[in-house]
Amino acid sequence: MKSFFARTLSILAGAGTVVALAATPALAADNTFELAVGKAGAYGTYDRMMSIPERPVPPIAVNGTLAVNSRNRCAVVQIAYNGPADGIEWRTLNSLCRPGKTNFAARSEFLWGGGRPEVRLCTGTTVARAEQGRNCDVFTPAADL
Repeated sequence: MKSFFARTLSILAGAGTVVALAATPALAADNTFELAVGKAGAYGTYDRMMSIPERPVPPIAVNGTLAVNSRNRCAVVQIAYNGPADGIEWRTLNSLCRPGKTNFAARSEFLWGGGRPEVRLCTGTTVARAEQGRNCDVFTPAADL
């Protein structure tokens, strides 16, 4: 079974679209993720950032691409953050409601307890329904030891 990324390359190559291999995530690296729900997918990198005292930055960086291959589906990419009373909330990074691709990027703090935030891909008939989180694939980063 082909990965979402390999299927997307096959579809784009068959459509005559030029694909730049330099833009692909390093598949062997531990910091990459790949999510798929129906005819939508997302892939990218999940990195730790370093900062200096004069210019502090959030320690987590998430960069990637959201792709949709369906006319009647919307997809959203979301990142977890600390909500009220230690609950987890989801913030939408980007959405797409037509066939195509779009990029997303986020900088985040650690969750309560020092955990790295999860990233999820959800689909629905509208962006609002996708954001409800009923049809999702979730990337949970490995725990720091």
